[in-house]
Amino acid sequence: MIARHAGSAGSGRLRVAVILGAVAVAFAGVAMVAGAEDRSARDVPSPGPANPESFYRAFDSGSWWNTPLPNDAPMHSAGAEILDYLRTGAQSREGCLLLAGAGESRWGQPIYWARPSDPVYDVTGLEHDRPPELARLRIPTDAQPADNSDDTMTIYDLRERYVVALTGAEYDEDDDSWTARGGTVTYLDSNGLHVATGLSDDRRNRGTHRGNNGATMAVAWEEVREGAVRHVLKVASGPEVANRHVFPMVGSDGDYEGKNPRVPPQGLRMRIKPSVDLGEFELNPDALVIARALQRYGFYIGDSGGRTSLKLENTVAEGRGQLWNLRDDALCSLPFTTDYWDVVAEGYDPSR
Repeated sequence: MIARHAGSAGSGRLRVAVILGAVAVAFAGVAMVAGAEDRSARDVPSPGPANPESFYRAFDSGSWWNTPLPNDAPMHSAGAEILDYLRTGAQSREGCLLLAGAGESRWGQPIYWARPSDPVYDVTGLEHDRPPELARLRIPTDAQPADNSDDTMTIYDLRERYVVALTGAEYDEDDDSWTARGGTVTYLDSNGLHVATGLSDDRRNRGTHRGNNGATMAVAWEEVREGAVRHVLKVASGPEVANRHVFPMVGSDGDYEGKNPRVPPQGLRMRIKPSVDLGEFELNPDALVIARALQRYGFYIGDSGGRTSLKLENTVAEGRGQLWNLRDDALCSLPFTTDYWDVVAEGYDPSR
């Protein structure tokens, strides 16, 4: 695949103009904030009017994804055993939460923002559960997926009001076409839940990622730069997870079929304990922002992987170079033990 990065020349399509450090882009009634700091070579959407200082946040403010965990959230009866499993089980590696996409890692997830001038593609290749929006998906010129075996990417389209997650995404330059093995569409003004949960307020929220969505799959560079990640985050478990799931997931790619309570289901939510003083750990500034989100909102197990890890935005795939200045083990001073982590009761929904 030819390297294709957002904002590059060569195709003749419109690109972002940077003039005296101010950005002025108008598209379909969605305007960039004039005079805002130019943070990237691609369009960054204007924040919501209710909180103009913050990075764009998908879904209703009171949704499961955006509701903080209360201090008295119910705990899992086997929480200590689950933490021990995540720390010591096969493929537990360092026994802590790693950051995929830091340093030389290619396992982060690129995030793109579609513009009205970008081309529309019929994304083929999905055998089942293909969202109809993929027949007319706007993909930014020169976008490319992560350079790894998953080939993942996230695309926001604020004009169409949805976010798309693609897996196995591939661009064919000869045919000017896109294919993907998996795809999920989630509407930005909804509660973000997959229709199969039975609790989604938008029946168009569907796809192949078992309840995951493109907005929570990775920590965005810009939201960390602005000092706050304001939603729950998805984590892949290194030790094998159960082949069962709990809300908000609607499926699991785990292979464990037994009844060992130590093995977590997909959808299980965890957090850094509210009692932990994160200021005592001398964390990297970016890691501290992420840790505060993990303390306030937590993470949920949404995938299986070779390491227990949280994805960062893949700015290398986006063509911006490696912007993250932290190590993949930046949170390993907080290992998976009951001293630092809570395991929340299965299926708990703080928004309800």
